[in-house]
Amino acid sequence: MMGMARQIEAIYSNGVFHPLEPLTLHEGQRVLLTVHVRSESTEPMNERREELAWLANESGPYAGQWVALDGGRLLAHGCRLAEVSTAARAAGVNQPLYSHVPVA
Repeated sequence: MMGMARQIEAIYSNGVFHPLEPLTLHEGQRVLLTVHVRSESTEPMNERREELAWLANESGPYAGQWVALDGGRLLAHGCRLAEVSTAARAAGVNQPLYSHVPVA
């Protein structure tokens, strides 16, 4: 049975993949990983620092919801990832960060 699909960027180091964005998975949850190796680029990698800061400081009112972020800007939020993704694309952002905000 297939579950929700999400694309994330990660760095491979010492035999371990390190995601560049926070993952909202249950401990021990199994995932299917497909690897697409990117060629080296002269462009700096987006480390999502602004998005991570937003999640740490501003996400409280969105607990239990999906959010789409572009830098420190909230593009969309809601209970269904598909709807949030559609709204983020409608805003013209190519690669927003999607995150499910945990309920504290």
